[in-house]
Amino acid sequence: MRLNRLPILLLAIILMASIVTLGFTYDQPALASTYIGNSNTGKFHYASCRWVAKMYDSHKAYFNSRQEAINSGYVPCKVCRP
Repeated sequence: MRLNRLPILLLAIILMASIVTLGFTYDQPALASTYIGNSNTGKFHYASCRWVAKMYDSHKAYFNSRQEAINSGYVPCKVCRP
């Protein structure tokens, strides 16, 4: 028995278009920083570190490289170990 695959195909196309659109509407700067420092603690983290979510935005400092963070006087986080 052959099922009509057109509705499934259309649904798959819509789903893929939605996923692609999400990538372009994400509310981040075009050049997202790889490292985020905390000006209160003097530590820097990977953007994915759990401690970044707990920081106040006013304490965040953004760095494009590990060396840039170190040169600015920040030390690596002992949790995410950037």
